[in-house]
Amino acid sequence: MDIKKLSKFIYLEDTVLTDRLMIPIHEVEDGQKVLEIGVGQGETTKNIGNYKRIDLYAVDVAEEALMRLDHYVKDSQIVDISKENLKFQDNFFDSVICLEVFEHLENPYHALSEIQRVLKPRGKLILSIPNHLGGHLMIYPGLITFKFFSRFLRINYFKIKRYILWGPVLNKDNIGKLLKDKIPNSIISNLLLRFIQVSIRILQGMMKLFRFKAASLYWCYIFICENRKDLMDKALWIKQLEQTSDLNTKNHLGWYHKYFHPKL
Repeated sequence: MDIKKLSKFIYLEDTVLTDRLMIPIHEVEDGQKVLEIGVGQGETTKNIGNYKRIDLYAVDVAEEALMRLDHYVKDSQIVDISKENLKFQDNFFDSVICLEVFEHLENPYHALSEIQRVLKPRGKLILSIPNHLGGHLMIYPGLITFKFFSRFLRINYFKIKRYILWGPVLNKDNIGKLLKDKIPNSIISNLLLRFIQVSIRILQGMMKLFRFKAASLYWCYIFICENRKDLMDKALWIKQLEQTSDLNTKNHLGWYHKYFHPKL
């Protein structure tokens, strides 16, 4: 099935600019070339120019999403980042924004490799994934977790400078819908939802107080990364092949050797 056709009617309604969407806006700097991959409803695309003076480019799998944003961007491309290459030169962008896209991809490694190619060495990647406990279907549920996605970024030479845990994992779109279906009285269901959300906020505050991460309590994880491809001598898949072949040599390095597991 063609994902470009399936995505045709996903982005027909506008939504508001939330504090979550303000995070990438604050992260980019004036004068930069910025690429947004997966524009969604266009909230970030439409508003980033009000805060920063940048050259903005956009990529999405849905043509309709990009058509509404023509006058906000310098250039746009209809690309399935999971399997197609971006039509930009190497080292073209200073920053890349990619919010809640990777959980939809058939081939996350291809997408990350393409982002790395077009992003300058030491360029900034602002990327987010949702918490799978929030009910979002995952093609690769084992990858889209805070722990393993962090490893996925690092092993591909993206240094995580910092991360932001955002929002309560249970909200109006998951537990709120369930409560409305189970409890006919809307006042009671709304009060229960509010109680659950306040309880999660209290737990989040307590975890912060004792310096525990507790990523499972949050709706999504936002990673602020630095592209360290300047340290990368070979693509990950080539290194993996080398590691496997190395076992058949007389003086093999061993799977735990620092050559195969560099630390950023």
